[in-house]
Amino acid sequence: MTRRDSVLTGLIPAALARVVRCLRPERIRRGRPWALSLERRVVIAYTSLRTNLTVRELAAVFHISSAQAHRIVTDIVERVAALVASTSRPLDRRRSWVVDGTLVPTRDHRTAAKTKNYRWSCNAQVLIRRADLHVIAVSGGGPGNRNDPIHYRGTTIERLCQWHGRVLADGGYRGIRELRTPVFRGRRILRDHGWRRHRRRRARVEHAIARRKDWRVLRDHRRRGRRLIESLRAVALLFNLSIDLRDIS
Repeated sequence: MTRRDSVLTGLIPAALARVVRCLRPERIRRGRPWALSLERRVVIAYTSLRTNLTVRELAAVFHISSAQAHRIVTDIVERVAALVASTSRPLDRRRSWVVDGTLVPTRDHRTAAKTKNYRWSCNAQVLIRRADLHVIAVSGGGPGNRNDPIHYRGTTIERLCQWHGRVLADGGYRGIRELRTPVFRGRRILRDHGWRRHRRRRARVEHAIARRKDWRVLRDHRRRGRRLIESLRAVALLFNLSIDLRDIS
């Protein structure tokens, strides 16, 4: 892995080695074998997620054809996204969790909708562990013009929150029993000492979302709308991996 690759992908050599090791062995494919090594293909895929270059730009940077760049990104991102469940830490109900939603601008208008940020966006739900910002689960892909509870219900995040029973959320999730939201007086939040304490604790999820959006694919999703959940999980895997390596070092 060269210095240029590290800058383009945001990967340190230890993180790249961990991802490559988790991806082996490769599934059996029909047709010609890959011309590039698995490590090189991971670098290309994560460069796409980090920089959000078009397929033509990505092909020019790595001196490959546009078709080859597209196949590599589609294959590697899908495989990396599938690793999230297998590489997650054991869940602990003694740790505080926080859930929140965010908008991901999406080029595919078949799944997106115009939202309050005046762009065509999809909604993404993120569940984190408050202590270290470790991403526990992500879900998303629905139109962004609907409220967070609509995207929350029926997802893996909802089942995890029901199992945990003490998950923090903002006032937009009011009325969901398993979530701890601010206290309302009428239609307004009661801004007392408890609200200020809740706001400080819940702010951790905003930090996690902001750090994940360092990956430019989550600022302007060029891929198909149905691929958004794969992009979210692929970024979450590397985000968690950086936290793990930081704790080890």
